Amino acid sequence: DRTVRVWDAETGEVVAGPFHGHTGCVNSVAFSPDGRRIVSGSFDRTVRVWDAETGEVVAGPFHGHINCINSVAFSPDGRRIASGSLDGTVRVWDAETGEVVAGPFDGHTDCVNSVAFSPDGRRIVSGSDDRTVRVWDAETGAVVAGPFDGHTDWVKSVAFSPDGRRIISGSDDMTIRVSNLKASGFLNDDAASGLPLFNNTSSIADGWILGPNSELLFWIPPTLRTGLWRPANTLVIGQQATKLGFEHFAHGESWIHCKDPLPI
Repeated sequence: DRTVRVWDAETGEVVAGPFHGHTGCVNSVAFSPDGRRIVSGSFDRTVRVWDAETGEVVAGPFHGHINCINSVAFSPDGRRIASGSLDGTVRVWDAETGEVVAGPFDGHTDCVNSVAFSPDGRRIVSGSDDRTVRVWDAETGAVVAGPFDGHTDWVKSVAFSPDGRRIISGSDDMTIRVSNLKASGFLNDDAASGLPLFNNTSSIADGWILGPNSELLFWIPPTLRTGLWRPANTLVIGQQATKLGFEHFAHGESWIHCKDPLPI
């Protein structure tokens, strides 16, 4: 019906909307990481960004695709939006201005059905009717992995794993496939972000924090994990790895004297 609605996840009550503006069916929606905005992609070939409470259009419509938009996604920092279209391309937009900051990414030979950012925001995965999955550099549009072949029908949905090392894809061939980027030679032995490894670390991809002897210390619920480490990191830095000293840190009255020294 060309609208966007927001529902209470427990009661099913409509808490916001319908949001009107699109002139064609809405094919894809996604919340921003902070939950304050919603992005939508439509058959009318535009992308719009809405205030999640009021339904006000806060950005857009974004024009550029020459055919309907099948998929939209926010970057982990909320500053970028990726879109995949029936025109076979992927575009990256500034979430506030609507400016195309990267793309169009060309390579697929048929429509793009699904796009998703990696957890660190540096890559975008796309799935297409050409039965392949591709991974792109989110800034340059270079194909950094793929095309991954294997599906025998259209690829309808793609997603990154929380650690950014694997990709899952769903297809009209009625199968789900998991592609391991590291095993395919597309990632080195370091973390997906290319950061160096530190001593006394624990993987937090599954939410478990481990002690020095691999004992389970505690578990972090999924809803709290993003607030405890940067999306680009996959490791917890142990207490022996880094020490910070604030003996000479200027604050309070010291900061005032530093910023606005008394006249001589």
